[in-house]
Amino acid sequence: MTHTGVSPQKKEIVYVRNATNRLLHWTMFFSVMVLLVTGYYIGDPTLILGAGEATDTTVMADIRLIHFIGAMFLDVSILIRFYLAFFSMYHRDWIELMPVPGRVIGAMKIAASYFTFKKPPFYLHVDPLDGLTFLALHLFMVLQLMTGFTLYVHALPTDWWWTQLIHVMTDPVTDIFGGDQNVRLIHHLMLWIMISGIIVHLYIQVAKTIIWRDGHIAAIFGGYKYRDVK
Repeated sequence: MTHTGVSPQKKEIVYVRNATNRLLHWTMFFSVMVLLVTGYYIGDPTLILGAGEATDTTVMADIRLIHFIGAMFLDVSILIRFYLAFFSMYHRDWIELMPVPGRVIGAMKIAASYFTFKKPPFYLHVDPLDGLTFLALHLFMVLQLMTGFTLYVHALPTDWWWTQLIHVMTDPVTDIFGGDQNVRLIHHLMLWIMISGIIVHLYIQVAKTIIWRDGHIAAIFGGYKYRDVK
C-alpha cells in the first residue's frame, strides 16, 4: 500500500500567527475582493446600467469611489506588512519570502509532494512554496497599485499640488509601458493574474489541511496549527 504521508493522530498545537499578521491578511483579502469586483465592473460597465438622466446616474462614480477606498486599504496594509517583514517584534520573515537557492529548492520539493503525497518537513510559519507565492502575489499587487494610480491621476485637476506629486511617481510607469493604453491593459491583465493566484493559493491551503491535517486554514483564523508528535 502506498504511503500517503497522512499525519498520525498525535499532534501538538503551535502558535504561528499573531493577531497583527492575521488582521493584515484579512484586510488584504477583503480589499482585493472589493478591488476585483469593482475593477471588473469598471472594465465592463454595461453589467449594471443606471436609469434616468446622466446627472442622476452615479453608478460608475460610486463604484470608482469604492474601488479607490479598497486601494487605500490595500496600500496601507502592504506598507505595514513590508515594515513588519523587517522590523516585527514577533517574527521578521523577510528571508522566508526571498527566492534564495535553498528556498527555491525547498519550494520545488514541496510542489512535488502534491504529486507524491509524501509529507514535507514542518515549517513553523510559511514553507518555501508559500513564501515564494506570497512574494509573487505581493509584487503583482504593487504593480496593480502603480498602474491603478497612473490611470487614476488623469481624473484629478492638474493644478492641485498633490496631483503633481502623484504625477512624479506615476509618469515613469506610463513611459515604461509605452502609453496609458498599455498601462490600462496591464492593469486589467493583473486582475486575472490575481484571481488565478488566489485560486491556486486557496487550493494549496485546503489540500495541505485535508491531506496533512496540520490546520493551515485554522492558523489564519486563530493563529495556531498542528505539528506531528513523534
